[in-house]
Amino acid sequence: ENQVAINLIVQHVQTQLVNRGFKLRSKLAESAAGNGGGQCAMPDTLKILPSTPQIKGLHTYIRNRDTPRDEFIFYSKRLIRLVIEYSLSLLPYESVTVDTPQGEQYEGRKCTSSKICGVSILRAGETMEQSLSEVCKDIRIGKILIQTNWDTGEPELYYLRLPKDIKEYQVILMDATVATGAAAMMAIRVLLDHDVPESNINLVSLLMAESGVHTIAYAFPNVKIVTTAVDPEINEKFHVLPGIGNFGDRYFGTEPQTLPRYEF
Repeated sequence: ENQVAINLIVQHVQTQLVNRGFKLRSKLAESAAGNGGGQCAMPDTLKILPSTPQIKGLHTYIRNRDTPRDEFIFYSKRLIRLVIEYSLSLLPYESVTVDTPQGEQYEGRKCTSSKICGVSILRAGETMEQSLSEVCKDIRIGKILIQTNWDTGEPELYYLRLPKDIKEYQVILMDATVATGAAAMMAIRVLLDHDVPESNINLVSLLMAESGVHTIAYAFPNVKIVTTAVDPEINEKFHVLPGIGNFGDRYFGTEPQTLPRYEF
């Protein structure tokens, strides 16, 4: 890879985002609060994994703050696999007829999208790559690194690696959680700047806040939004409520450690 070229691309996209007035995270949160949260109907582009006792059970494990890390990873992977499979079922399909080993015909379905790729929003989105690779043989996966600037509290683009011909693909854009939607919007803007049609972008997440859903749907009405659950609020740290905490920290074991208290 040409690191100099990558850096130039990153700088260009950063400049474009700033020029378009993209620094909106706090404003997005304020706007959602001002709209009364939960009062607006969900957009038609939102697809939520049908709730079953199994799905509720998996959420119970990953939302429980006392769940050990190994169990958190195990149940998160199960839920990720389900939402990835669900997102693939929303792609275009056509009817096909095949012959079974018994010589009978079966009326089935076949995905008409011959080119599908994944793009993970690092770092939490990277946890979803394995499930996508397990269900889509030899799939190509790009990466976008967006991190919070702790001075401004806004998301910033640090790194991107995308397939050269990504404009020809159906893109599964992956992030574990979406709160205000600011990071996801930046990632979508990057894809659009690489000539990916808006209708070819499928944002897939484990958990979203209502504010993030509305913001993304309003800004990009043709992007499909797929998740396992939508929570009603976000807090001042832009965490989803009731939520699952910081997904990346819990998954990768980088949560701040509480020191034991001693009495003297």
